Amino acid sequence: MDKPVIYLFFIFALFTLGVVIFEQTREVKFKTDALKEKLDGYSEIINTQLSEKDLGTLDSLVKLFPDSIRVTLICKNGYVSYDNTIPEISSLENHFNRPEVLDAKKNGSGINIRISNTNNIKYLYYAKKIGEGIIRVALPYNIHTQNFLKADNLFLYFIIALFLAMILLVHFVTESYGKSVKQFKDHKYRQEITGNIAHELRTPVTSIRGYLETVLEKKLDTDKEHYFINQAYNQTVVLSELIRDMSLITKIEEAPYTFQLSSVCMNDLLKGLKTDLQVVMQEKRIEMEWDIPDNLIIYGNHNLLYSIFRNLTDNVLSYAGEGIHIQILGFQEKQYYHFSFSDNGVGISNEQHLDRLFERFYRIGDGRTRESGGSGLGLSIVKNAVAFHKGSIRAKNRENGGLEFLFTLKKEA
Repeated sequence: MDKPVIYLFFIFALFTLGVVIFEQTREVKFKTDALKEKLDGYSEIINTQLSEKDLGTLDSLVKLFPDSIRVTLICKNGYVSYDNTIPEISSLENHFNRPEVLDAKKNGSGINIRISNTNNIKYLYYAKKIGEGIIRVALPYNIHTQNFLKADNLFLYFIIALFLAMILLVHFVTESYGKSVKQFKDHKYRQEITGNIAHELRTPVTSIRGYLETVLEKKLDTDKEHYFINQAYNQTVVLSELIRDMSLITKIEEAPYTFQLSSVCMNDLLKGLKTDLQVVMQEKRIEMEWDIPDNLIIYGNHNLLYSIFRNLTDNVLSYAGEGIHIQILGFQEKQYYHFSFSDNGVGISNEQHLDRLFERFYRIGDGRTRESGGSGLGLSIVKNAVAFHKGSIRAKNRENGGLEFLFTLKKEA
C-alpha cells in the first residue's frame, strides 16, 4: 500500500473512531436520560401520594410499579423512613453519604450505578430531592438494563462498512491518480531525455557532415583534406561512443537479467584497468594506487564492475588536470563492500553540482559543448552499474582539494 493511502487510512480511521465514540456516547446519554425520566416519573407519582399524606396506601401504589423497582424514602437527616424491599428499615444504616443522595441534595437529583450496601444487589439509583427529604427509585442493573443502556451496534456496523468503502475508493482513486502522475512524469522525463539525445547526436553528425561536405565540394591540398577527414573520423568515434553508452544504460535498466555473474577479483580488475590506460595516464602524469584486500572478490558482472572504475578514471583524465594522484580504497563488512575513489585534482567549486553529476549529459560548465570528449554518460553508467549491484554512490569534495566518490556494492546473499 502506498504511503499516501496509508496516511489517508489513518486519517479516516481516526475520524471514524471519533464519530463512533461520539455517536455511541450520545446514544448512551439519550438512553440514560430516557431511563432517568422514567424513574423521575415514578418519583413524581410517589411525591403526589406523599403530599396527600396518604402513607398507608404507599405500599399499594408501589406494587403497581414493576416488580424490580426499589423505592426508598430518606429523611433530611439521612435515615430511611421507607423501603419496599427491606422489612426492617431500622436495621438500615444512615444514607446521607450515598453518592446519588449527595448529588440530589446539591443539584436536585442524582444518578449512580453501584452495589447496594444493604442487599449486595447492583442498582441504577435515581434520587430526587423533595422538600427536605429524598425520594430514591432504583432499578436492578441486570442484563436487561445493561442492554437497554448499551449503544446500538447497527450504527457501528454502518460506519465500519462506510469506512471500508471509503478506503477502497481512496485506494482506487490514488492508485489511478498515481499512475497518471507517473505516466505524466515519465512522459516529461522522456521528452527531456529525447531532447538531450537529439542534441548530443546532432553535434557529431553535423560536424561529420560539415567536414565531408568541405572535402567533397572544395579542392583542398592533401594536408587539409587529410585534416578534415581525420576530424570527421574523430566525430564518428564520439558518435559510436555515445551510441554504445546509451545502449549500455538501456540494457542495465531494461534487461539486467542479460548480464552474466561471476566471481571478480578486484585487485586483478584494477591491474587490468591500469594497464589499459597506462599510455594516456603517463601523458598526463597521472598516478593510480589502491589499497584493497587480496580476498575482496565480488560476485557480480565483470564488465559493469570494470565500467565503474573505468568511467571514474576517465572522469579524472578529462576534468581533474595533470599531475594528479588517484587513490582507491576498499573494504568489506557483513552485507556490503565499501569503496572510495578519490583524486587531488581541481574538484567542483559549486557544491550544488555534486548531486547532479550522475544525470545523463549533465555538464558543470556553461553551455553544452564537449571540449573534453566523451559521451557525457560516463557517471550515469557508473550510477546504473552500482545500482545493478544493489548499491549506492555519492560524490563529495575533499578537504585538501579534489573529488571523492563513495559507493557500496551489496554482497551476494
